[in-house]
Amino acid sequence: MALQRDEISIDIAGVSMKVSRFTTLSDAFEVTTVIPRVELRIWRYQDGKLVEVEEKILNSITIAHSPRHPPAGENTAVKSPSKWRISFGPKL
Repeated sequence: MALQRDEISIDIAGVSMKVSRFTTLSDAFEVTTVIPRVELRIWRYQDGKLVEVEEKILNSITIAHSPRHPPAGENTAVKSPSKWRISFGPKL
């Protein structure tokens, strides 16, 4: 049976997240990553005084790989377990 591989990598301001999924299921399965909110602030100083604040706000960052549903009446039993690896760390 063919190996299915799904990977999601996200890098926001040097913080990286990666989700990898490997399975031999006959039907594709949903893979979703949701980051509800990201707030980035940069304070810039000149001669010891604050001269600028840059702010970026990102809401509801979502990546989804939707499942394929088999036609009605087909057997949908899981044939083998999925293997997940989730890692948080330095830029990938």
